[in-house]
Amino acid sequence: MPPRHPVTDVGQVLNSATLTQTPVAGTKAATGGSSGTAKGPSIKTLMLYDSGDSGISGFAPILARAYYPKAKLVGVGSVAELAAALSKYGKIDTLVINVHSAPGQLFIGGRNPTTETVRQALAKTGVTVQSKIVFEGCQVMRDPVDTCKMVASICGPKTQVTGFTYFSVSNTFEIDFTDFKDAGEIQSFYDDFTMDYMVPGLPSAKASVGKVITHGRRWFRDKYDETLPEDGNFLHIESLESLQPYKLSTAEDALRAQADFSGPVVPGAKVTVTNVSAVANAEQVEAEAATP
Repeated sequence: MPPRHPVTDVGQVLNSATLTQTPVAGTKAATGGSSGTAKGPSIKTLMLYDSGDSGISGFAPILARAYYPKAKLVGVGSVAELAAALSKYGKIDTLVINVHSAPGQLFIGGRNPTTETVRQALAKTGVTVQSKIVFEGCQVMRDPVDTCKMVASICGPKTQVTGFTYFSVSNTFEIDFTDFKDAGEIQSFYDDFTMDYMVPGLPSAKASVGKVITHGRRWFRDKYDETLPEDGNFLHIESLESLQPYKLSTAEDALRAQADFSGPVVPGAKVTVTNVSAVANAEQVEAEAATP
């Protein structure tokens, strides 16, 4: 008897389009955030996602399960709500900001606040992110200087900031285990199951028994395009692993990278800033150097 194949649906969606809203087991999501004192508790990993965007809110638990399995998820619908959520904590080890973005800018709740507006809102929270800030949205690191200006006030001395130069694209699929009662049979399926660009973090076989599991794929493109990788020509499509690593630790690094990312052909890159203050002040350093 051939093995049963329970994958029932592979939908074409972007992280900016409508995603399947089926709850994803194993990661708890919360919505909201109200103002609080800066001297709050510490938290290991916090993911803030745009609760008003069905695509982002639908994929956020999958993304968390894949890369931040112990994260607390909090939905925010504006810069004010983002700042209020941060204000509940005194220290955060890893902060994940999962909203739409553009070079050096964020889009939250369908609005595009200025970099300075975000910077001022974050500066008032009093929180310190000690390890890293990860931007999961599109293209934010095409402008690493403005991106670092936004968050410098909440960074500790060793905080790293990471983001991408390409559009982040995702889609979901369902695995129907409602007729499966044996975790061993599910594990056997999982052992042999793979899809191009599939994110890690499938639930355990035991947790999948009798359920419909929603999982996903993610890839990166230089242009906004809804075409699935298998239906396209693979031009300028990258996986997370194939993105070029950029490490920025000085003003000079930042300015060189910014020049690279401003050209007609932008490299698909995962950019990590290891000295946020130096990069945030890169333009000021450049201006001072040019002054006779």
